[in-house]
Amino acid sequence: MHATAEGLPPGKTVDLTWGTVNGGWVIQDYYHFRGKKYTEARTVLAKFPVDSNGHLNADFTVPEDYGGVHEVLALIDGKVVAQNGINVTQTFDLSPTSGQIGTPIELKVKGLGWRTMESTWVVNWDNHATGWVSAASTRGSAVARFRASGPVGDHIVKLYTGWQGQSYLNYEQSPVANLPRPQFIFHTTPGGAERGDYGDRYQPQPVPETKIQVAGAKLSLTPKQGAVGTRTLLRGGGFPPNASLQLAWETSVGSRVSGSGFVTQDNIIGEVKVKPDGSIDWPLTIPEDLGGLHSLALRRGNELLARTFFVIETSIVSIAPLTAPTGTPVTIHVQGVGWTEYDNIYVATYDNAYMGYACGFNSQGDVVINFTATGEPGEHIIDLYPGIYQGPPDELQQLYRLPQLTYADDHPGNKIPALHFTFKITPSSPAHASSTVE
Repeated sequence: MHATAEGLPPGKTVDLTWGTVNGGWVIQDYYHFRGKKYTEARTVLAKFPVDSNGHLNADFTVPEDYGGVHEVLALIDGKVVAQNGINVTQTFDLSPTSGQIGTPIELKVKGLGWRTMESTWVVNWDNHATGWVSAASTRGSAVARFRASGPVGDHIVKLYTGWQGQSYLNYEQSPVANLPRPQFIFHTTPGGAERGDYGDRYQPQPVPETKIQVAGAKLSLTPKQGAVGTRTLLRGGGFPPNASLQLAWETSVGSRVSGSGFVTQDNIIGEVKVKPDGSIDWPLTIPEDLGGLHSLALRRGNELLARTFFVIETSIVSIAPLTAPTGTPVTIHVQGVGWTEYDNIYVATYDNAYMGYACGFNSQGDVVINFTATGEPGEHIIDLYPGIYQGPPDELQQLYRLPQLTYADDHPGNKIPALHFTFKITPSSPAHASSTVE
């Protein structure tokens, strides 16, 4: 960009500043989703001299930032002497544009806005809503991830604006008709999916520091994150020699929808024997429980000696069967689904079309999804995407219980992964094809 101004004090220095906002998703007390919040901010682009004629000539690059209008202010000695604005527009890049069924696709977006009507787009695959795209906490830039579905041939990938996470179809008549709604073609090529069922990498989650109540003692848990059944090792030193300590696992139990509410609960999962030298060396298998953060407390009677933490990752148990004719019941089983308002559900798509959501709180993280196989013979994809279960009822944007495709970059709170499955439909036998139910 090139900025000019005249009538300025000769010989002075101009601070050229960029008006923006800071903020994003808001999480309260680890559990509650509170929507989005932003505050106005300003950064200095660069300093430029005013020439002897009072003219300013400044070249600068538009920062990678939220889309929409940004103020550009010229300040001399801290006072605004000139003002203008730049409208940052959105860009979209789809890669790859061809591949077999199940090929991972990335849609890179830049310039998504922080204002409600400029903040959210929706991916439609062959006129079926696949999921929503946001960059609320990543300054307008993120990557939406989904997979190629069949049949072999061209498929239309259309981007719509959708402030509530749903496609606004008559966008030409919308209040933001000027925003881009790009369209791409993805060509699905012959050949089977290269991978069966798998989960994306579970990103490292923030874990609080271990808390020690015994002077000079230390305690560690290795590893601090993993799936149900992970083998960990609790090690420490400086504890009362030869003491028998109780190890308590903290979790949450209950339900949001039954009316009974929920509470935290401590379960004693082991008796830890301290060695004569005050050290602890105790193996632990992570129990089947809700995904997310759990504390482990070492106690002697009612006295808390130390507390450390572990994060349970979501993991795939099975999909069965893997091949069968249309109409066959299929079951997906996963463990370690979370319990907070932002990570206790997974939202399912079948061949990139929204199917529904599954909740893990009432079943302590163990989720079993039953559905019926449909479609033509060949491979079909089922994807489970992170979503937001609920939030403030008066929030302007209610993106609840819908697939978030920018989960890896911009999911509120924990960046939980998507889970991917492939199911192959076989031709029906004559007996199966002609069967009826009376």
